[in-house]
Amino acid sequence: MPMVAVKQTSPMKLRNRGDNPFCKSKLRCGILITFLVAIVWTTTTRSANSDADVRTSTADLLLSKFGPFEKTIKSNNQLLATAKCQSTQQQREEEQQQQQQHGSHRERWSDRFPGRSTSTIQSMFNCDLPHATCRYYFPANFFDEGCGIGGAFAYHITDAESMRVNETLWNNMPSVGFPTITMDNACIATNGTTNAARSRSRMGPRVDVESSPALIDIGEHSYPSKELRCLTERISFIHVHKSGGTSLHRCFDHMNMLSPNATITRHRWFTPKRRSEAQARTGIKATGGMAKKLGGKMYNFTLTSALHTTTYPTTEFRENDHVMFAVVRDPTERFISSIGQAMGGEGSQNNLIGKTLQKECIKSTSALTLTCMAQYVRDHGFWIELHFAPQVIDISFTTIWQDIPIAVFPFRELKSILKYLGLPDVQGRHGDQGKYRPDAVLSKMTVDDYDDESLRIVCEIYEVDVIMQRSLGIEVPRCDPFILRR
Repeated sequence: MPMVAVKQTSPMKLRNRGDNPFCKSKLRCGILITFLVAIVWTTTTRSANSDADVRTSTADLLLSKFGPFEKTIKSNNQLLATAKCQSTQQQREEEQQQQQQHGSHRERWSDRFPGRSTSTIQSMFNCDLPHATCRYYFPANFFDEGCGIGGAFAYHITDAESMRVNETLWNNMPSVGFPTITMDNACIATNGTTNAARSRSRMGPRVDVESSPALIDIGEHSYPSKELRCLTERISFIHVHKSGGTSLHRCFDHMNMLSPNATITRHRWFTPKRRSEAQARTGIKATGGMAKKLGGKMYNFTLTSALHTTTYPTTEFRENDHVMFAVVRDPTERFISSIGQAMGGEGSQNNLIGKTLQKECIKSTSALTLTCMAQYVRDHGFWIELHFAPQVIDISFTTIWQDIPIAVFPFRELKSILKYLGLPDVQGRHGDQGKYRPDAVLSKMTVDDYDDESLRIVCEIYEVDVIMQRSLGIEVPRCDPFILRR
């Protein structure tokens, strides 16, 4: 959604009184000056209003794509979908005054972030701590066309929403959403096992979509004499595909199944439509009318929950508040994993494109296959398969493009997160083991198979991820020769 440039009219230069004999008459000179000032004021005002109209129309275009929650979004300032970038203290004070004058009751998250009270609570998900391995990230700020460092990529938002509305986005691929786990003194033995005084393993995972209670005495607490450490916090995770998401799902489910004090709430708000190969060839719309009705209800529930996302609290988790986190991966490593998945890896056998990719790009060596796939995704676009989508798209789409803080961890911290949650040895999927990937050439593929051409292509495809990760202090050294620093 590129912003339309509005041409500003340059103010007219007023002459000095002695430059023109017309000014020999004070009355005529005064009339002339008044007339010219009026022209300048009118022109400038119209230009400013026109600029404001362009910004409004851009926001309206984005908001109009948010389906069931559209009316609520437009009538409630806290639900606006486009973000303001962090401004100076003087600008924030001016904005606060304007908000008070217009009756706005809640400041934007990205605006109030710099002035909030930082938390000293001990938790891996508290990015305020000096030893924290996460950094807070605002997706909507990143994509802001006016001042976001990823503003040049904002058109991806329009593309994704257009395909979602037209029911052509990621058909036959996994659902999108996020789970939230509430742990109210959920204890883990220091040897790594979960305290299961009342096991729910036979009952299956409990799903609770009702209001979540407030939590006090929050954070991680250790009890050496009992060989326990206990967690009281509410956290959600965004499944960034091919970045440890399956392992995190299993970890959440493990805690939920075995601890009587842990409860999961699921927000699976987007379920792609299902199409047969014949429907895909002929362009027939995908099926799923009832799912659309149910999806509208879950969409609203998910959006409301997303708006309760917060940085780590200073004293308590208020009712429904939660900390959202995501794990991001070096895009050059992730692309290799995405290839194995998209070509028909476990869970993607029915994506309708896997066979095409195998036919086009399975070559005699891993290096040739990698180069072919880099060229194919470059030429056909990363929208062809969910697992090729940039990580910033995964994060923003999952949270419905909202201006909320996300605690972002680098991929190297995945095992530490799993250990913190009591399941350090879980492993979701091994792309290089067994028959997970559909061809041996894929199982053997590593980053050593890149050459200069394929590496440049992949870095350029995922330039938006490289920029985002660099902004959080996460380096992507393989892309340094191809993606300039901003």
